[in-house]
Amino acid sequence: MVKSYKTHSFINGLRFSCVNTIKECKWKILLSFALILVAICTGVFFAIKYNNSYSLGQLQEIDLGNFYMGVTASSSAFFSRCLSLLVNVAVLCVLALSSYLLPFAIVLFAYRGYLFGLNFALIFIFYGVGGVITGIVIILPCQLLTLFVLVMFYFIFQKLNKNCKRFGSTDCNRLVFIIVCLVILLLLNLAETLLLWLLNGKVIMVI
Repeated sequence: MVKSYKTHSFINGLRFSCVNTIKECKWKILLSFALILVAICTGVFFAIKYNNSYSLGQLQEIDLGNFYMGVTASSSAFFSRCLSLLVNVAVLCVLALSSYLLPFAIVLFAYRGYLFGLNFALIFIFYGVGGVITGIVIILPCQLLTLFVLVMFYFIFQKLNKNCKRFGSTDCNRLVFIIVCLVILLLLNLAETLLLWLLNGKVIMVI
């Protein structure tokens, strides 16, 4: 009964923080998504501009032979992306400790957006129609949702930190919130990997 009450209390508190965060930080959130969009377009532009083998090799520092062969939905790619997401969440937790660190968080969002735009365009360039289907049906929604979750996590966690300072310690709730966010991100990663495997997708992005 006590456990059920705590769960209910946490869900209500999280809902309250989400609503308040959107109300209080709507311009910051909109600015973040606007810069992410610009970063995605920049990545697409560079992919189109440097669409020859030598330039791409210099730009991405990747093994073009393996890139052309394609990387299937492998466990190594899945765990690499899990590690990337863990690092991103850890960095955002630190940046959420102070509102003055917001520019660094936006840089992180923009960087992920740039990598997404770059790799997304490369899929179209290297894999043609198959890349179009894989990119639009699987990678686009999964990666955009991942970016959305990261942005909202940062602002909500920043709000939770402010509430903690104002109303007292809520370390347990903040820890649970981090765990919930990580679970959502890892489930998105898993869904993308499984869909690529089921549909025999040739590409999986590790960003």
